[in-house]
Amino acid sequence: MQTYNYKIENFIRPYIKDLKNFSILEFGVKEGRSTKIFLDLCKINSGKVFSIDIDDYSKTFDDENWTFIQSRDDNFKYLEEKLPNKFDVIYLDSFHEAEHVEKIFYYYFNKLKVGGLFFIDDISWLPYLKNS
Repeated sequence: MQTYNYKIENFIRPYIKDLKNFSILEFGVKEGRSTKIFLDLCKINSGKVFSIDIDDYSKTFDDENWTFIQSRDDNFKYLEEKLPNKFDVIYLDSFHEAEHVEKIFYYYFNKLKVGGLFFIDDISWLPYLKNS
């Protein structure tokens, strides 16, 4: 958990901390660590977070700035009907398989606003397997 929060706080947060009236599309909720950090920024800078996960995390947060959608991130037709057209930030931390990451990246890249940011977390598990 310490390493995960370090990544978000020290790598991603500096890029997004000054955004105003922003929207974030997040793929992968799990324990909600990134979601919580994003929602904390929403309270300061008037943002909105849309989180997608195959597991039901709808009860994880009770926050007016958060929309949870239970779905696969590659269920494109379904999600097109649920999501806004453009985002300031997209954070991909769902299924960490190269072909899946590539498919999601190429599809959702067009949903970034001009100057938007696309973060991909944990695309290689090799560092985690090195000493196990």
